[in-house]
Amino acid sequence: MGDRETLGIKMLRKEYDHIILLAHGSPDPLWKQPFESLYHQVSLTYGKDNASLAYMELTTPSLEDVIEKLGEEVKTVAVLPLFLAVGRHLRHDVPAQIAALQSDDLQIELLPPIGDDDLVKQAMQTVVANHLGKV
Repeated sequence: MGDRETLGIKMLRKEYDHIILLAHGSPDPLWKQPFESLYHQVSLTYGKDNASLAYMELTTPSLEDVIEKLGEEVKTVAVLPLFLAVGRHLRHDVPAQIAALQSDDLQIELLPPIGDDDLVKQAMQTVVANHLGKV
């Protein structure tokens, strides 16, 4: 039984060959731990060939580093920002990086930040409610 079946998680569809989890970045190694933990779980579930972790700035690997290491068989990539909302980085900086990295052989799509997802919003509301003792 593969990892996906063991964890009870199945990929319902595969729209991309690879997904890059993109965090902001910080020189503080402790700051990176939650992102590395998330990436570890994602890679166990979906395979290291299907996912990577990159940082926008201040630490490595960068988005450029990750794209450079992708195999030639990867033709479509999704970049999932691990950000709560769209700001300057997601309006300007990351799209410029993606435009520079994209080619005829590699299509890269910037997804909405994870904070826009209704499941994430519900999880944040649950955390607040837990602190208020309202659950």
